[in-house]
Amino acid sequence: MAGCRIEIAYIDPEVYTSIVNHELRRSILRNLYAMALDRPVTKQELADRVKMGYHQLNYQLGHQLREFWTVVDERKVRGTRQEYLAPTAPNTIFITIGREGKVFLVDPLANLFGPLSKVGTRCDGCSPEDMERCLSYVRKGCCFTADPAPEERATLQANGREGNIRPVDLAILCSMKGVASGRSCSVSIPCESCPFMRRAIRIDGLDD
Repeated sequence: MAGCRIEIAYIDPEVYTSIVNHELRRSILRNLYAMALDRPVTKQELADRVKMGYHQLNYQLGHQLREFWTVVDERKVRGTRQEYLAPTAPNTIFITIGREGKVFLVDPLANLFGPLSKVGTRCDGCSPEDMERCLSYVRKGCCFTADPAPEERATLQANGREGNIRPVDLAILCSMKGVASGRSCSVSIPCESCPFMRRAIRIDGLDD
C-alpha cells in the first residue's frame, strides 16, 4: 500500500471562518474528501450525498470552496460534459493561527473543524503505541530538527494539548516554524502504520 502523505498547510483566517461557521460548507468538504478516497466524484454525486440541489452545490464550490477542489477528468455523458472532482490537497490538514498562538483547524477527512483546543486531531483516537510509531515517521520528515523546546510545549498546552505529544501536534509545531519562510510541513506515513487512514480507507465514506 502506498504511503500516506500528510501536509500541514495554512489557510487565510477569513477562509477558515467562512467554513467553520457554515454547516453546509463543512458538509460539502467532509463528503468530498471522504468520497474521493475511492475515486473522483461528479458534482451530482456530491450533491446527492450532501442532499442538496446541484445548482446550490455548484455555487458553493465555485464561490466559497474553490481552492479545495480540482477537476481531474471530464467525460461526455448523453451529450453533456461531466466533470470529475477530487480534493486539491487530499490529505492536507489546514490551520490558521490566532492571538497568543491559538491554532484553528480544518481537517475535512477527519471531520474536524474548529479550535485545536476543542476539536483535537485525527491522532486522538489512536493508542499510545500507534502514536509512538507514527511519531518516528514525523521525526524523519517535515522540518523536524529536535524535540519540542519548552516554549513549543507551552504552545501545545495553550491549545489544550496536554500529556504525550501526538504526531499531528508535532507536525503542526514544525509547520509553525516555517511561517516566516513560507514553507509547509509534509510527513509521509505508510497507510498501514496510520490507524486513522486504515479506518478511513476501510469504511468507504467515513460515515458518522
